[in-house]
Amino acid sequence: MQTFKLLLLVLLTLIVTSVAAAKVEDLDGLLDELEDFILDSDKSNSLIENLVKSQHEFNLEQHARFLVLQGTRELINGKYQSSRVFLNEAEKLQPSTLIKTSIFLHKATIFVAYHEYQQALDIISLNSSLVGKLKDVELKAKTYIRLAGLYSAIQAFDEVKQYALKVVKLGSGVSLKNQCHAKLYLAVSELKLGILDNASRGFEASSQFCRLNGFLLIDAMSTKGLGMVELEKGNYSNANLFFIDALLSYQSFQYMLEINHIYALLSESYLGLNKIEKAKEYAEIVIELPDEPSNLEFKKRATKVLAEIYNKRGDFELAYHYMGKYQDISTALLDDTKAKANAYQMAKFENGEKSREINLLNKDRELYTAKAALTESQRRNERMMNTLIFGGLVVLAIFALVMTMQKRKYKQLAQHDALTGIFNRGTAQNIAENSFIKTVSKREIFSVIMFDLDYFKRINDHYGHGTGDWVLKKVVDVINKASRSDDVFARFGGEEFALFLPNTDEAKATTMAEEYRGLIQSIETRFSGHNFAITASFGVSTSNEDDLSLDPLLHRADIAMYHSKEQGRNCVTLYKPEIEQSRSGYQKSKMALR
Repeated sequence: MQTFKLLLLVLLTLIVTSVAAAKVEDLDGLLDELEDFILDSDKSNSLIENLVKSQHEFNLEQHARFLVLQGTRELINGKYQSSRVFLNEAEKLQPSTLIKTSIFLHKATIFVAYHEYQQALDIISLNSSLVGKLKDVELKAKTYIRLAGLYSAIQAFDEVKQYALKVVKLGSGVSLKNQCHAKLYLAVSELKLGILDNASRGFEASSQFCRLNGFLLIDAMSTKGLGMVELEKGNYSNANLFFIDALLSYQSFQYMLEINHIYALLSESYLGLNKIEKAKEYAEIVIELPDEPSNLEFKKRATKVLAEIYNKRGDFELAYHYMGKYQDISTALLDDTKAKANAYQMAKFENGEKSREINLLNKDRELYTAKAALTESQRRNERMMNTLIFGGLVVLAIFALVMTMQKRKYKQLAQHDALTGIFNRGTAQNIAENSFIKTVSKREIFSVIMFDLDYFKRINDHYGHGTGDWVLKKVVDVINKASRSDDVFARFGGEEFALFLPNTDEAKATTMAEEYRGLIQSIETRFSGHNFAITASFGVSTSNEDDLSLDPLLHRADIAMYHSKEQGRNCVTLYKPEIEQSRSGYQKSKMALR
């Protein structure tokens, strides 16, 4: 009887152990499935819901892995803070080296998203040191792939290529999935490093390999890469076909980040094909995206496309608007790139891979003789001295260049009108005074044209100061194009302008003024967003033997200009002595006619 009970107990123990082992395998299978479908929003959410119900049956390693996968899903959705919570909980469980590696690399991705590049690189360094503890080839390959992804995020593409090649060198022990990722990263690094032919061959290889082995999302990324290579080469038709093919694949995965990237790329390829409406359609989709860091590169492409489209259409105001946005985004991305580069350079020699190389060099260095060490020290000192000298020269050169540019900038600001870009009154009079003296000394004629925009205050009041500024810049543009190279054109303030004309008699000056009046009257204002007329009243004066400076000419031109105002505006008046009024009457009419 006792023997029977003992046998029954052993049998029950074996059954329970078998059931428990089967349950563990089932849970591992579900976790594997979740990892495979982590990019599929609907599938992964369904699997997470099922696993939450079973998490009380997890062992410690499974619990940590499930937390990491939940954090990964939140990371893909851009919920970085929520992802960090899951990863911190997983780290507290003290899981295996592989899971620790995943935790650290995901945390590094979050740091990159928050532009905290130094912290990201510190974690990369920690992970590099953990790789040496991994014996399994597949686990090592997976870690190298994740390191390549992180280096891609901080735009260190030499390192991306290095880690992708490490996976390739591991050989047949690497899973098909990681081989697929390695081929993609290798092609991406070639593209970003500007080696386009290698990149094209690399993307073709990764596309064929990944499609053949069922990794359709990576195949779509490879197809997009082929399109980007063709876009760089200016083959817009080929690029367009690749982008449309990739878009269809991404839409099946509902992968919005990549879909938005394709929209931006399509706007460029359609513009290259001169299919303006299609380019505008895709660019406007991208422009409506939120101003998040992940969308900036896409919006940079779209704003440039829209600026070029509106420039081609002659809508210069919108072209200027989008070019301004393009410059703002470019500056933000450039600052971010500089931050990545600085952090990368600071941490480059601190990661685990470099530390192991230094340790090996230290062992080899013990074999060197004292003489070789001394020689190396001397060479190092020489290099350091040369570097310091060169660095000092570079700093001095940069300083001199900056000072020269600053001087030019301040000179430009001091001499030119900030809104229109032409000379201001003070600078123009100084230049014109010299020109006047040279002209008179040769016994030649010097003329002055002054004009004032009619009803300019009404334009500002009715349509806003932005429209007023547009009018001033447009008037300057048409006059600049029509004026001669020796003429001096200046804004005297508000809506008043003057042209100083050397070697020009009154007949020629009057003809020029009439031409300019017609040009201003013919300005098409609908591009400002409103329909209204622009006219100007002109006054012309010419030098005589009694004139010793420009002041009398300016005075007479001013009187003639306000006589044009009295005559109903939008006309040209050549100064005659009989039109001059008393000083008080002149000032009164001047104020009344503004």
